[in-house]
Amino acid sequence: MNEENQKKVKEESSKENKNKVAKEKKEGTNYFLGILISILTGLFVGFILGILSAPKPGKEIRKDIKDKSEEFVTKSKQSVTGTIDKTKEFVEKGKSKFKEVKGKGKEIIEKGKEKVEELKEVITPKKENTEA
Repeated sequence: MNEENQKKVKEESSKENKNKVAKEKKEGTNYFLGILISILTGLFVGFILGILSAPKPGKEIRKDIKDKSEEFVTKSKQSVTGTIDKTKEFVEKGKSKFKEVKGKGKEIIEKGKEKVEELKEVITPKKENTEA
């Protein structure tokens, strides 16, 4: 009986330890999440305070934001247009290469067919001679 009791105590203590470890891991995750939220909140508040306490008046800040956003939109459009142009160019090069390779392939096939016909002409008479 004494051994059975010891086994039960060990099992219960190992279960308790597992529960503690799981709880500590969960708390650790919550701890990290809390720090992350605090940092992000601090950055946001600092950004807002920085804008509000800037040496420029509100009208100038709004004008700067508007100008920067328009500049960003213009650069984005240029980038997209450039990407589209490069893609079209790449596709055209691909098409021309494909046509070139296709033409060469057809030439090789035709040459192969010609060689086969030549070999047939050579082999057929020999075959007839051996049968006769």
